[in-house]
Amino acid sequence: MTQNSAARAGRFHMGRLSEGRPQSLDAWRVTTDDADVAAGVAGLLGGEPRPQKGEGGGLAYEVLTNHESVRVLLDGPDAVAAHMILRGSQGIIHECDGVEFLSPEQKKGQPCGCPPLLEDRKRAARDGHGPMPSAEVTFQIAAAPKLGTFHFMTGSWQMAAQLSDLVDALERVGGSAVCDLTMELVAFTTKAGIDVCYRKPVVTVLGSPDSVAAEPPSPAEPTPAPAPSARRRKARVAPEPSTPPKPESSIPVSVDAALLGRAAQLLGTSDHQETVIAALSEIVAGRQKAAELARLREQVGRIAAIAEQALQGQDSSLT
Repeated sequence: MTQNSAARAGRFHMGRLSEGRPQSLDAWRVTTDDADVAAGVAGLLGGEPRPQKGEGGGLAYEVLTNHESVRVLLDGPDAVAAHMILRGSQGIIHECDGVEFLSPEQKKGQPCGCPPLLEDRKRAARDGHGPMPSAEVTFQIAAAPKLGTFHFMTGSWQMAAQLSDLVDALERVGGSAVCDLTMELVAFTTKAGIDVCYRKPVVTVLGSPDSVAAEPPSPAEPTPAPAPSARRRKARVAPEPSTPPKPESSIPVSVDAALLGRAAQLLGTSDHQETVIAALSEIVAGRQKAAELARLREQVGRIAAIAEQALQGQDSSLT
């Protein structure tokens, strides 16, 4: 996998430096030296161009978009470059493709000695004597390819594990391929019961530009309610119940991540979906209990009335 040497219009990032500290983001951040490119990205992906702060030597402008997934064009397998790099105090001391050295020059082409299994490579890197992955993807934004070529660089082990399948998928398309570049949310609970949440980069190959739209479809519109006349016709077909139930009011729902986190702790759930399901189950159970209590109260009232009538016909000393 060779690296695309085309001039770059900008770079995509999953994080930034804030007051000297790394900060992860929930949507793509784009940096560029071109004010027109920054304005074009903001028009497509949201956000506003602004001078970049907090990163010495960085590009002049940044756009904090509101998109966690962007539809892009990759120009075949050559749009993906993958290296394994180990840096020392004097710079790069080991660079390979997982099989052969790429540098230093005197070792280029020789076996690099890296373990074949990804888990073994991760262990060597964690111990400080093995290289880390360095992947780069070059692409155009599918809805506006004239903005130029962008690139995204990552040291993600998850991305490294995906690269072989990604290259195979690009080869099957044969030429320019439409893909989704996504910051995928990963959430899980460790064995120690600690909730972990982070985002990983994922490239999904969708097909050729002839068969895939440059922009993902908009969310489906809600189905409109039937007209009053249609509801009346439907009501006449089925017999009406003697005591029609009262329609429940519609309650707007907003999601509060902190509230969901506290609810997860109380309910003992491991992700947001399980938390919502458990909470709804509690609500349903509560309604069922309330309905059962109402029925019991009604039955107790009937028993009391029968007992009162029976007692009225007997000796007054019993009342």
